[in-house]
Amino acid sequence: MYSIAFFIVVFFAATALNLYRQHYVFQVTGIAFLFVFTIIKVTSIIRKDYEVTLAEVYGGILPLISSIGACLVAMSLGFWIFPVIRGKIKK
Repeated sequence: MYSIAFFIVVFFAATALNLYRQHYVFQVTGIAFLFVFTIIKVTSIIRKDYEVTLAEVYGGILPLISSIGACLVAMSLGFWIFPVIRGKIKK
């Protein structure tokens, strides 16, 4: 449930960014930040307990992975749907 909430919050925030003409710059930066934070999180999980299971690692990074997915979905909407919306807002 926690990861679904992350997905929804990040999705709406990234979708709001689609109103900018160069939305992809912000979204790619967000994806890069989330990817780096995921690597740091995995490293900290492994350093805490060397005999960690894959399920524990997956459960720890699932909100970050869902946030990356939300950014990617919102970015694809920004390329396909939002040019029409931006055009209507300008008129």
